[in-house]
Amino acid sequence: MSFRGKNAVVTGGAGGIGLQVSKQLLAAGAGKVAIMDIQDNLEEFVKLRAAHPTQSVMIVKMDVANKKGVEATYEEIAKTFGSIDIVVNVAGIFNDKEVQRTLLVNLGGIINSTLSALPYMSKDNGGKGGTIVNMSSVVGLDPMFIIPVYGATKAGIINFTRCLANDKYHTRSGIKFVTVCPGATMTDMFTNFTEKIIFPETSDETYKILDRLNKQSAADVSRCILSVLEKDKNGAVYVIEGKRVFPIELKPQWTGKEQAL
Repeated sequence: MSFRGKNAVVTGGAGGIGLQVSKQLLAAGAGKVAIMDIQDNLEEFVKLRAAHPTQSVMIVKMDVANKKGVEATYEEIAKTFGSIDIVVNVAGIFNDKEVQRTLLVNLGGIINSTLSALPYMSKDNGGKGGTIVNMSSVVGLDPMFIIPVYGATKAGIINFTRCLANDKYHTRSGIKFVTVCPGATMTDMFTNFTEKIIFPETSDETYKILDRLNKQSAADVSRCILSVLEKDKNGAVYVIEGKRVFPIELKPQWTGKEQAL
């Protein structure tokens, strides 16, 4: 995929990995980038527009957990941009003590954004097709006992995205669906980490685990996400670890399915 002249939407783009993805897309030549986030980051947005005066940067303050709000936001983006080629869903939170909010933002937000983008991207609805990248985590692949709620949402993202990557849907819509699973990444999610876990008695063990993790920066992960977009492989699942991208194969475990439908 070439990014030059493409129109993109990035959720969670006000900071962390999302902001870095927005910067990378613009640097790669994307014509228009819409940033959807509940947070404000005026200073960074001013810098972004100043660095790319000939490209369009649209900022929409929106909670991805708000289904109707997200739908209205995509309608506004589509009217302003004319079309949408790329969606990178990054928005997420970490606070296992706030179970409902974590479910609504991390999993619900990915679902809301993805489904809201489809009418404007799908070829069978007049769109041009494109690619949607949904950000999960390595803890969605392998359980980490200290963060069960967060991990559950990330596992759900993988399954949701792989379902949509079915070849029958891709043939009709022209949309490719990809999942990325970063390892430990230094963002605001690590702030006051042990205050947000549901089992305080694991705090000592949590510190030991965090110290051992091979950490990477948000910029490292964003560069890997652009590499994944360049590969443009429908249904692929990638681990991002140590500043590198690793494709993984998830083999079927359920043998009870009929061979042909």
